[in-house]
Amino acid sequence: MMDKQTQTATKVIGAREAVLIGLLKVERERGYSHIVLNQVLSASAMESRERKLTTEIFYGSLRMRAAIDFILSRLLTRPMSEQTAQLLAVLRLSLYQLVYMERIPDFSVVNEAVKLAKKYCSKQESGVVNAVLRNYLRRKDNLSLPEREQGSEYLITTLSHPRWLIEYLLEYQSFDEVEAYCLYNNASHLLSLRTNTLKTTPEQLLESLAAEGINAHQGRYAPESIIVDEGINLSANSVFKAGLFAPQGEASMLAALALSPNPGSVVYDLCAAPGSKSIHMAQLMANEGQICAFDIHSSRIALIKNAAKHLGATIIDCVEADSRKLPAKFAQGADYLLLDAPCSGLGVLSRRADSRWRKQLSDIDQIAELSLELLTAAAKYLRSGGLLCYTTCTITKQENFDNLKRFLLAHDDFELMPLTHLLPLFTKQADKDALEKGYIQLDPYHHGIEGFFISLLRKTK
Repeated sequence: MMDKQTQTATKVIGAREAVLIGLLKVERERGYSHIVLNQVLSASAMESRERKLTTEIFYGSLRMRAAIDFILSRLLTRPMSEQTAQLLAVLRLSLYQLVYMERIPDFSVVNEAVKLAKKYCSKQESGVVNAVLRNYLRRKDNLSLPEREQGSEYLITTLSHPRWLIEYLLEYQSFDEVEAYCLYNNASHLLSLRTNTLKTTPEQLLESLAAEGINAHQGRYAPESIIVDEGINLSANSVFKAGLFAPQGEASMLAALALSPNPGSVVYDLCAAPGSKSIHMAQLMANEGQICAFDIHSSRIALIKNAAKHLGATIIDCVEADSRKLPAKFAQGADYLLLDAPCSGLGVLSRRADSRWRKQLSDIDQIAELSLELLTAAAKYLRSGGLLCYTTCTITKQENFDNLKRFLLAHDDFELMPLTHLLPLFTKQADKDALEKGYIQLDPYHHGIEGFFISLLRKTK
């Protein structure tokens, strides 16, 4: 029998085995799902169809874990806490297919699961896999998940989100808003690209992609945004290799647009990795001026450098440093400053399948304090009259509105600045009113995109 722990994919393997390997890496090594999946796919020799199937089952099994475990707990004779990681992984990926992927025949799912169990589990566990899955097929009509009328239990179990998070959100959001948030997080979304305007235009990029047989259309809120209508293999795409675009969420693009630094300016990006926003600002500046991209981790500095080189952004200077305590030479040196602060990341759970299970309620206050420390430090680095954009990829009051209020109460030399003319593609009156005040909270319910908070301040003296 093969190693029961974790096997590295080094040859042609099936989609389900690749998923199993990935799930075990996430579980045992605390690996991040997107990194783990890339490692598994890169080490295997699967064809495109199998890669897509692997991706769907892997992410789906992670996202819908609460719903799957709800069903599993009613099928297993012993508590889940007493089961091995490999047994649970085989059952979870198999139940995901049976519950959510109707196009795959039931007999195929069960047969593949038993094969996996024989390879990775004990003989006894192989029997458990067969029995549990066949038991599910017999009883599935009586194993229904909570319905919408059951309120929070529906959001927690059926839509598969942590209890603490649902209870937290329901304190200040409507049920419909929280439901839309959960549904957005569970869905697969089209890839968003940022046009590299140093080399092309959105219109030309659409033509270049079409020439590659790739259908795409312009985004809703960012002029540089291009939404791809189908899958795209970046490693094999000549348009990507030519540096004509970079993958980036549309909500994320709005941070650089909110700051919109002028050519020739000095810009600080305090938490810059992986470099998307620094490079976007270089585009807006037509590669004229200076951008100091700070990050505390040397490995992440390398990401910025590589991305900037690939896209031709030549005005970015990377600095490894803790942005809470930069050397004195950086004091009052920035005309523009972007603080895309560390946050709970609750606005981007749709592309971080495992992240919802890594967070705790206590994390929010801790991260909010770190973000406020960075925001307080940022005030020292900006010259009089300079602009500061404070943004996060989350939806919590503590990290967003509350931090902004706390900062303004402690800094009477800062004022909010209107964003309406900088983000003109928002057409709803409620959005225009918020932008006029100098900040906006983006969310799936109102905007159909990921959760982001964006604010703009000016240093008055």
